Amino acid sequence: MACGCLLAAAPVHAEPSVALTLPEARSLAVHALQGDRPALASQIAQGLLVADPRSPYAHYVLATAHADMGDATAGRRSAARAYRYAETTVQKFQAAELAARLTFAEGHPTRTQLWLRRAVHNAPSPEIEEQLARDYARVRRENPFHFSISGGVKPSSNVNNGADTAQQVIDGLPFTGRLSGGAQALSGVVGTVDAVAGYRLRSTDRARTDLAARIFVQRIALDSKSHHLAPEVRNRDFGATYADVTLRQTYAVGARGNTVDVTGSVGEYWSGGNRSYTFARVGLGHRWQVSAATSVSFGAAIEERFSDRAHFFDSSTASVNAGANYTVAGGDGIGLSVNLRKTESDFINYASTAASLRLTYSFADQIGPAIVRAGLVLGKTDYDDYVAVFSVPGGKQDYATYADVNVLLPDVDYAGFAPSVNFRAGRTRSNVSRFETRELSVSLGFQSKF
Repeated sequence: MACGCLLAAAPVHAEPSVALTLPEARSLAVHALQGDRPALASQIAQGLLVADPRSPYAHYVLATAHADMGDATAGRRSAARAYRYAETTVQKFQAAELAARLTFAEGHPTRTQLWLRRAVHNAPSPEIEEQLARDYARVRRENPFHFSISGGVKPSSNVNNGADTAQQVIDGLPFTGRLSGGAQALSGVVGTVDAVAGYRLRSTDRARTDLAARIFVQRIALDSKSHHLAPEVRNRDFGATYADVTLRQTYAVGARGNTVDVTGSVGEYWSGGNRSYTFARVGLGHRWQVSAATSVSFGAAIEERFSDRAHFFDSSTASVNAGANYTVAGGDGIGLSVNLRKTESDFINYASTAASLRLTYSFADQIGPAIVRAGLVLGKTDYDDYVAVFSVPGGKQDYATYADVNVLLPDVDYAGFAPSVNFRAGRTRSNVSRFETRELSVSLGFQSKF
């Protein structure tokens, strides 16, 4: 190609316009950037764009020239065009990495995080990906706005937490006949989305104030077997939506890593398409970094629920929790937490005392292609009085045992989001058979790697 690029926009004191081949123009642009002559590189890039407006190379040179001249906004726009027209993974990585640096220079940390994720997706090596993850973590710490989203699809043998059998049995005796199909365990698919958006209102070396909003949506799709067992129920009957707004004040106290936080939340819970209750909650938490390997936490909360049906169904709950996390020599993590809860209500079926224990083990190293975390939950809920058609002698007692294994596949990611598989199995035993349940489910979702 004899005349691929025409330098027709030369400064007043420059030599007359010169025709260059495209390879010559590209080479001259590189020399101009290396020789600290960004204005000349910009002129050459504009000439290249006359020849090919979709040239990723020309847009990248123009972005670099703008950056060298201190115009981050123009540079970021050109880097974005270079990314849009990039034809190879290397070109996409270079453009995204440059756009991230320029966006950060503009003072837009949220956009920076987006460009860093695009750079991670096209990173040429694991080492560069790890460096970008560290950059992402630093930008996230500096960004007053944060947003997270997770979700999944879970085939389950018990989407409605229904009973194991159709027979209603209390303390071994069949007092109240058969359960309806909708009260029995129904199989199908559970879909969930959990999104949190927050903003740091104030931050100092010793304190910070955050405002966050969360919405959790769960929807159910019953299979044909469940529709046959319970033809009167619809998918929407088991849908649930939870939303809250939380104000959190965190203080650094004592040694490094020790914190105290005070929270206040208000929100609503919807079930089956109808609002079930609104609530207000206050909480207090304390975390101690005992050593580099060990942390301990303690918390307490009070929650008031206001039923949408009648004041008779209002309830008050007080809870306390304690936990500890320990990192063993090889980097694996062990966690233990205990939760105690007391609920009072005029409606005796809501009044209960509950205790649960959760043990987790996280493997630091990949097992084949997977990062694995396993957990075990043991729990008991005691109702001093309970009515199931008639008053249950001695009240109702439920015992729950559940195990789960979460498998993250970090090597099969997109922009830092990796697929995850969660296996869950367990059962609840009760002296009232309506609450005897079993569950076996496999949940497919996604998680951020950093």
